[in-house]
Amino acid sequence: MWDAITSIVNTVSRFLSKNTKRPDGSKRHPESIASASPVTILAVLGAVSDRQLLNEVSRRAEWRVSFASTVAEARESFKRVKPQVIVLDRDMDGTDWRSAVSLLSAASGGACVLLISRVIDDYLWNEVVTNGGYDILRKPLSENDVVRNVKLAWSYWSGTRQPAGIKK
Repeated sequence: MWDAITSIVNTVSRFLSKNTKRPDGSKRHPESIASASPVTILAVLGAVSDRQLLNEVSRRAEWRVSFASTVAEARESFKRVKPQVIVLDRDMDGTDWRSAVSLLSAASGGACVLLISRVIDDYLWNEVVTNGGYDILRKPLSENDVVRNVKLAWSYWSGTRQPAGIKK
């Protein structure tokens, strides 16, 4: 099944990368092609290395990224940031990740929550989804995983926002 999913993602990526010119003729990075407007990410991360990697990837992909140090801080910034994707570190101090995923998913107006974890298995994935999350990113973060998962989450988010009767 993963081979089929990977094949679909690769096909879509190749299709999207064919149209990489901006109206002014300059090239744009292929990761930015996935949406007409930039992806908006709110990241609840403690590790400096994770923040740096997400910041670099977001800059190259022309995504907007805001950082929060706590779940409470993230909730306070929802109206200002209006995230489509939320990245949450499972190992945040003093935070029960299940409650945090549930809270962020419900309070954000439907943003897709990606949990960062050192361990990934079917049991954890089922718990993430049960608590309102979208998927899991493996820690330590890799650029390819971040790009792929954020694109998929944004695609899912944008598909759920499509008015009835309008097809892409």
